[in-house]
Amino acid sequence: MSFGTNAPAGLQPVRKLDGSAWTSSLNNYQIASDYASTLFTNDPVAVSSDGVLIRGVAGSAIVGVFQGCKYIDSSGTAKFQAFWPGNPGVQTGSTVEALVIDDPNVVYTIQETNGSGAAGTPLALADRGLNANFLYTAGSTATGQSAVSLNNASEATTNTLNLKIISLDPTPGNAVGEYANWLVMLNNTQYRTGITGV
Repeated sequence: MSFGTNAPAGLQPVRKLDGSAWTSSLNNYQIASDYASTLFTNDPVAVSSDGVLIRGVAGSAIVGVFQGCKYIDSSGTAKFQAFWPGNPGVQTGSTVEALVIDDPNVVYTIQETNGSGAAGTPLALADRGLNANFLYTAGSTATGQSAVSLNNASEATTNTLNLKIISLDPTPGNAVGEYANWLVMLNNTQYRTGITGV
């Protein structure tokens, strides 16, 4: 993690809400083989009305956090990738499986930026308990890593906001200020109704 510099890396799992370790528990979801949008590791994702995985939308319920995918390409080669490149050419009749953290009790660390991806007005310790949306920025096709951040221009008590701010990430080197990392939970998920912030 890069504290104090503009380097968001999405929603990175840290632990469970009760303090226990996150044990890398994942569930499988299907991606439509011709889905054209990219999905990067640690991106928020949702399930569409068709029952397939899609990119999450700020302010709408999400199902969890993307952790890579596996599929057979059109040449018959089995692939596991840290990101979904968007309609890469999948073998006809085969299934694309995405791995997703969908437990609503997982705690994540995420870097804050504002609505345009700049530093904005940093969150304060008093913002604990409020809700906020994420800000989507496309990740890296070289590493497969997300560039999603916490939108520090969106914090409010509104229950439809995606994230619940728990606390400042206590990792040494992190501090309140520009591009700080915060511990959050998914607030508005497809498995649990959003909770109004304090």
